[in-house]
Amino acid sequence: MGFVCKGFATSTRLVARAEGLAHIRMVEGPPPNIAVLNPDELHEYAGRILEEVIAALTSAPQGAVVESGRSASGRPESIVLKGDLDEVNEHFRANVWGDGLPIVPPTVAKVEAMLRLTDRRRDEVIGILAPRRLAATIWKIAVNGVMAGCRPEYLPVLIALIEAITDERFGVQQVGSTVGWTPLIILNGPIAKQLGFNSGQGVLRPQTQANITVSRFLRLALVNIAGYRLGETDMATFGRNYYPVVAEAEDASPWQPFSVDRGFAPGENVVTVQSADSISHSFLSEGDGEAHLRVIAHEFGRELGGQMFVPMEHFGGEVTPVIGLTPLIAGIIARDGFSKDDVRRYLFEHATVSARDADANLNRHQLGLNLHESVRLGRLPAVFAQGDDPDRRVPVVRRPGEINIVVTGSPDRNRSFIAAQFGHQGLRVSKAIRLPGNWTEELERRPG
Repeated sequence: MGFVCKGFATSTRLVARAEGLAHIRMVEGPPPNIAVLNPDELHEYAGRILEEVIAALTSAPQGAVVESGRSASGRPESIVLKGDLDEVNEHFRANVWGDGLPIVPPTVAKVEAMLRLTDRRRDEVIGILAPRRLAATIWKIAVNGVMAGCRPEYLPVLIALIEAITDERFGVQQVGSTVGWTPLIILNGPIAKQLGFNSGQGVLRPQTQANITVSRFLRLALVNIAGYRLGETDMATFGRNYYPVVAEAEDASPWQPFSVDRGFAPGENVVTVQSADSISHSFLSEGDGEAHLRVIAHEFGRELGGQMFVPMEHFGGEVTPVIGLTPLIAGIIARDGFSKDDVRRYLFEHATVSARDADANLNRHQLGLNLHESVRLGRLPAVFAQGDDPDRRVPVVRRPGEINIVVTGSPDRNRSFIAAQFGHQGLRVSKAIRLPGNWTEELERRPG
């Protein structure tokens, strides 16, 4: 028997069905306003819930819900519709095979053209994506790439993205949580220039084809392969749109690329995916290297101090926020003798919040814990429980190595951004991008 929150009944039945439970007993509760019920109302509600639990345990299980938006049966190459652009888009909208924007019809010819950019079999299964537990094949990846408006040569990147989100560390089964986070994609390697990804001014604007269509592909794959649909398996309270791919400006960076931080060799093509709970405003800093770091640390503590203790405590393991630095700021910091590791240590030590505020944050989210208790349980390192002064300062990440530093954006601007991350809901995963044997030949065939 399942006990689920109000509003999650459909989602629970769909996930249960995907896990092989065609019929389940289920009780819904608590009500959305339980936090404001007085003791008498809470007592009366508990009595009703107990009766519902007894009834569920002593009655026949409920029937399964038929899922909407099912894909067409038959061979992958099957024609599901013939019509003009408007008719195709209307059919796809009706079946919830998109993201609300018009799609590029995935004709067999377009999909075949994309498949020329891989050596892998079209029926190869990259992984199984929750919650519908459908197989992510090379063919399905190419179909969704066409729909998103990707060029055929983007296919190796798309495959690596699916390899990343099928990795157990990423936790694709968490994408539909009420937090409403969205994946953040970071790209490294020569492929960024080869395919025309923007790593400079306006990198997060939805204008450069490569950056925005590759990110849109991932959203479509989550809808069409994983099976995330609003109100059914995607229960985001508000949700967020997809962010364009953040390509690193490696040639303008004074440090080794982010991909090397992740354990790859210089010059490797690498894609990294992790959750992004939010992206901050782009904030100004000025002066010498340490002056920039002081401002960044202040913003880092302010941005993360009010929200990161819930991921750290409740969605544990690690949290990996991203700091985006322009080449100008990174260059000044490096000129003044700071390595990337120095920057991480500086932020770990100076981006802090009071223990009082951290405890309040934990209690506000009804975790029933404080920092000392979390350390005792092994959920936070000892640095968070050094002393009893409620005004002592504590870090906003567990360790310096959790901080991701990416050099990107306008080369002549003194602004930075911070992207929060949500613990085991979308842990960072990096994958090498495998290029086909005909890569150079196919690139030379590209129009323009």
